[in-house]
Amino acid sequence: MKTQYIQNQGEHLIVYFAGWGTPPSVVEHLILPANYDLLICYDYQDLTCDFDFSAYQQIRLVAWSMGVWVAERVMQGKKLLSATAINGTGLPCHDQFGIPEAIFAGTLAGLNEENRHKFERRICGVKSLLNQYQQLSQRPTLAQIHQELAALYQLLQQDQRTDLIHWDKAIVASRDKIFPIQNQRLYWHKRCNIEEMDGEHLLFPQLNNWQQCWND
Repeated sequence: MKTQYIQNQGEHLIVYFAGWGTPPSVVEHLILPANYDLLICYDYQDLTCDFDFSAYQQIRLVAWSMGVWVAERVMQGKKLLSATAINGTGLPCHDQFGIPEAIFAGTLAGLNEENRHKFERRICGVKSLLNQYQQLSQRPTLAQIHQELAALYQLLQQDQRTDLIHWDKAIVASRDKIFPIQNQRLYWHKRCNIEEMDGEHLLFPQLNNWQQCWND
């Protein structure tokens, strides 16, 4: 995977795991709390993260979409002050608890520029948000997101473990067109507190700071 490290001379760290095919710039507008640095993890063609977490007193985790599954594998065994999942589950390719398997496989098999545009339209929901999203910097190429999804699909077949970390909160958007809302509710209702928000799969434009992602 790739990482982007933003230092703010903080003693504490926020670790953000991006959704599939999305650039780090999705969260560039979010204001960092005082005394926090930020590590962005994205482009999951492998699950290797060589970052040294030991320098930080407190670590908060925020994971979006496919990043929820990846975060469980990377952050397993690390002491977390909080962990928030946004519009994703620990079983992202699953008929009952994630994206239905036929849709997931079909997205991979049919991925081209036209279908990428349709997918981005579905994550954004409204045209104004889509236009904003498509103007973001660091957007990956079609080849990059195809390689990433192919790698993830293979990894998901090999590893369907769940509950590798403790999640404190799941945020579910009311108009999510990627992860069915009922599947998210079914997955999380016995695991952690669910906060339902009005919004699309791409929820970050409605937030303006990282602290909105956790409860305290």
